[in-house]
Amino acid sequence: MSILPITEVIPETNLVAFVPHYDDFLLGLGGYVLELRAQNCLSTKNFHVVQVFSRSNYQNRSEGNRDTSLERIKMATGRRIIEELDCLDELLGPRNYRYELRGERECMLRGKVFADDEMEFPHGMYPDFTDEDKEIFARLKKTVRAWALHEDTALIFPLAIKEHIDHFITREAGITVAKEMGAEAKAAFYFQEDKPYAGLQTPEERERIESFVRAHSLTPLVYRHHPEEVVSLAFTHYTSQVDESYRKGVLERGEELKQKYQTAFACDQMYRYNKG
Repeated sequence: MSILPITEVIPETNLVAFVPHYDDFLLGLGGYVLELRAQNCLSTKNFHVVQVFSRSNYQNRSEGNRDTSLERIKMATGRRIIEELDCLDELLGPRNYRYELRGERECMLRGKVFADDEMEFPHGMYPDFTDEDKEIFARLKKTVRAWALHEDTALIFPLAIKEHIDHFITREAGITVAKEMGAEAKAAFYFQEDKPYAGLQTPEERERIESFVRAHSLTPLVYRHHPEEVVSLAFTHYTSQVDESYRKGVLERGEELKQKYQTAFACDQMYRYNKG
């Protein structure tokens, strides 16, 4: 597997990132953006961030994560939006991106229960969908279909490693529309490894992702990563979200891919869906 120059990873000019939560652009695509910056190529791309589950009550390791009151939502959502915009301003440059709030209710507001894991997240796949999840999924597919008609556009979704249910809904909306539209879609579809999940996955979780990649004939795209900078940005800006599992997951995955591809630097990877 060759390491691609960053300009060859996503040839499209317009990048639309469907991110489940407020830290997921940095933790998914942060390394890609930092390498674009390192190669003085950031200005060649236009970024549009679609924040899917933007109505939140979540704060890391907080006893209030079962509080679904309006006051809790105002506090958590407001804080997370400011953390996000401050990070994106540093990462992409102020006013160098478009930002869209979808307003869907995050997992904790939908009554999900944390998985038995070192990270706080609710696991879930299709059998776990409630009626509300199905409605969100249908709305998101409709939005993806509209974006898929745009030329010179890349639609980017999380790979949903470890199957956080919000990540899974977002991923499945992308791959379902890609397969349903086929050649009718003008945009390209990509699936980015999501951290810190990628560095914390079990062998069973890894096999499920590899099965997803094989089932949809996804093409891996490997590029130079900057995990230390991603961690620094995460701990600087997302103070209501991060803990040491984030540092571990980001750094260990970068090192794992460095060893796998025998490079002198950390790597990251995403996958491209091949239409037709």
